Amino acid sequence: MSIALSGSLAQARVTLPFISRAAADLSGDTVAKVTGGGTVLAAPLYPNTVATFGVNARRPPGFISGGQAVGRIHYDRHRNTTGRLVNAPVVLMEGAITNPQTPNGTGGKAALVGDCTAVGATCPTGDMSVVVYVEDNSDSGANSDIFKIYFCTGGVTPPPPGFAGGALPGCDPPEGGTLRSGNIQVRSTPGEVGETTTTAAAAGVFPASARLNGVELAGGIFGVGAQNASTSNGDVEVQFTGMSLLGLSQQVTIVAWITSSTMVGGTATLNGTAILDMGEGPPPTGGHPFSVTVSPTGMSLTIDGTALPNLPLSDGFVAVE
Repeated sequence: MSIALSGSLAQARVTLPFISRAAADLSGDTVAKVTGGGTVLAAPLYPNTVATFGVNARRPPGFISGGQAVGRIHYDRHRNTTGRLVNAPVVLMEGAITNPQTPNGTGGKAALVGDCTAVGATCPTGDMSVVVYVEDNSDSGANSDIFKIYFCTGGVTPPPPGFAGGALPGCDPPEGGTLRSGNIQVRSTPGEVGETTTTAAAAGVFPASARLNGVELAGGIFGVGAQNASTSNGDVEVQFTGMSLLGLSQQVTIVAWITSSTMVGGTATLNGTAILDMGEGPPPTGGHPFSVTVSPTGMSLTIDGTALPNLPLSDGFVAVE
């Protein structure tokens, strides 16, 4: 089952200033760590269809050079079409770190290569690999960061020199672009032994009534990209659809910056602070205490002390590994 959202309804109102920063060309030798979760429009083929993404990528411990990477790519195009889901392990990464970094110590761009032939992978029929291009241009993410996904008939191979999100040989034109909501972080941080990650791009429907600040929630979509090592970093983006007290359709968007987490036995609990956009009325506000627990079967979150019921997974993927 999928949840369809219109492009206009999915536009979050979370905006912060964008500052241009310089980054070198992508390199397979750059030490980088990528997390991200959010939504884009699946343009150009589906310009009014919202897609959720979750990404994780890092260098393996002891990395010196050569482009090797570990992580995961999840993508869920919320439309009743074939070939709309991706669940692929990251095997190669090229990156570049911006100078200066954002106030939160992030900024850069990366190309992640996922292997569609790996055991358990899901990709459109006939595709052997996917390439995800991301840019971390600001700490706010929405309306400034970039996510693009390429579906490729060839096997895993790094993008050619000078690649910056344009056309790729052997791949379809990319889906995505500037983030509608969510966030991407690119850090100049090496991978660590014992590091765990949570990645998700999924949807669900509440089996019973759920309410937040007077809005009756029917279901939602969510994207997660988070890592737990000596420190915890990452992003969670949730969009709930529901009905206001006046009986009008309303969307609630939550974008959280993760600062602590536990990831054990296939279940992750991610904690941090969130920006809350109720969709109508006052503008978005930040600093909301936030916690979410995700597993391959669903997601439950608490914000400002209000605990919502579990949202069972009906579409997409969640991986805690």
